Amino acid sequence: MRLLAGTVALLATAVSGDVLSWTESVSGVQYNVAIPETAAAPFDIYTSIVSPINMTWAALAFGGCMLRSPILVAWANGTNVAVSPRWATAYHPPAAYNGTTTTVLKTSTVNATHWKADIVCTGCSAWFGGAASIPALGSTVFGYGVSNHSLGNPALLSTSIPYHNVAKGHWELNITAARNSASDFTKLTTPA
Repeated sequence: MRLLAGTVALLATAVSGDVLSWTESVSGVQYNVAIPETAAAPFDIYTSIVSPINMTWAALAFGGCMLRSPILVAWANGTNVAVSPRWATAYHPPAAYNGTTTTVLKTSTVNATHWKADIVCTGCSAWFGGAASIPALGSTVFGYGVSNHSLGNPALLSTSIPYHNVAKGHWELNITAARNSASDFTKLTTPA
């Protein structure tokens, strides 16, 4: 199991600047993460989820699995992208969660082949009731889930989400490599 985690960690590579990228091999969904240079949580987290259009939703769990950690579920809704913070206390569809604040950046897009959700999350690096926080240095684990089943009502952020039938699991990255200076993080999270 340790070897598998190490192999997955090697797949997390820098995309541009200090944004780390990992692509889930079955669905083709790409997850990108960046943080500001800081001593410890709490801090904002930039994440970008790039998904083939046939994937209805993709999620990122900040505590390594879906239980007791903030989850961001993203999907295309027509020509827009929706992002819904969620929380799960059991292995069933997570409920809407108000412990985080998300900003969907204007760089988010939907086209004929893919949708992309560029997000800044406040409250995703530290929380109560679970692992507690993401370190500002060293390795950390993120969880993910992907589905191609229809959403209940994509126009509602509180819509029911179906089971992650395409892919689920976790991946590890060295969060130190995702650190950005304050000015670089501001540029990343407030595009012109």
